[in-house]
Amino acid sequence: MRRGFLGAAPPKRAETPPEPRGDPEDGLGFDRAFERALLAQEAGRATEASSSSSDRTLGVTLRSSAANAASLDGALTRHWPHGHVIVPSADGHADNLMLMLHGRGDVPAPFAKLARSMALPRTCCVALQGPHPIPFVDDGRAWFTFMDQESFEPIDGSDPTDTRRVDSLDRVVTRLANLIDALTDPDADADADDAAPTPTWPRSRVHLFGFSDGGTVALTVLTRAHAERKGRLGGCATVCASLLPEQIKSLVSRERDDGSSGDDGSSGAPTPVTLTAGESDRVVSVSSVRETADVLIDANPGHVASIHATPGKGHAMVGGERGEGEMRHLMEFWSLTLW
Repeated sequence: MRRGFLGAAPPKRAETPPEPRGDPEDGLGFDRAFERALLAQEAGRATEASSSSSDRTLGVTLRSSAANAASLDGALTRHWPHGHVIVPSADGHADNLMLMLHGRGDVPAPFAKLARSMALPRTCCVALQGPHPIPFVDDGRAWFTFMDQESFEPIDGSDPTDTRRVDSLDRVVTRLANLIDALTDPDADADADDAAPTPTWPRSRVHLFGFSDGGTVALTVLTRAHAERKGRLGGCATVCASLLPEQIKSLVSRERDDGSSGDDGSSGAPTPVTLTAGESDRVVSVSSVRETADVLIDANPGHVASIHATPGKGHAMVGGERGEGEMRHLMEFWSLTLW
């Protein structure tokens, strides 16, 4: 049985990850599709479809149709009014949904461009915009409070009585969790006036991909979902991201007080997770990424959160000369977790 990610052994896919070929001018260095992975997956999909159609028919599978795209856009606007960019699946099938969360000070457009370049098979990508504008930064958005609103000094978590940052994070995670619920429940928008039903996906086919603070939000969604005994998501990949120090202290303290792991087995397999880091990152250190993985592992004994650290890389999104190995790692993860 193959392991290497947080949770149960990932579904069996291609044994060899696709070669990262891509356009060298885009600086991303990856294949535009999982050709070899797709070949290995098609037989499995055909068998699954013939044996059980209930999962495939849950909600509406998003195709390249204006009606379904407009319906998804309407659902996103209702449940996430802060802004978004939809990147429909290039192959016309959307068996997977990937929610992409940008970093602090950024906007959805670069993530949407990345989604178009990756062209993940059978995957509709939605780049969400952070809810908070940043003072003195044109268009840049944040996911949660990270500085004092009067002094503009950063909140570093060193004061145990200062809960502003983690409270703000909890609020945005609640909103994102509600969005995921709406996109996985066919009855969530039953009273909406859309011309077409809102496309929905099984939770096991909803994936999160976050950079920096966006990755912190994604990881927090997972820890809360597991604590609340919600069903697992399809996967979570983060780049240069970790849980906040306040969160790590709280989780470690909770496990110590409980005298055992928080997982009693009743919540099922947790979501597969992979974290990538830059060994020269001075914003989110590789040690904090490893500490986050350790906390996740402690909460789920017997499983592993995989980590890929890139030598010489600082705090940056995937790409550039040092990004080929990192992108290969992410592509391998998605080849194992995308349906």
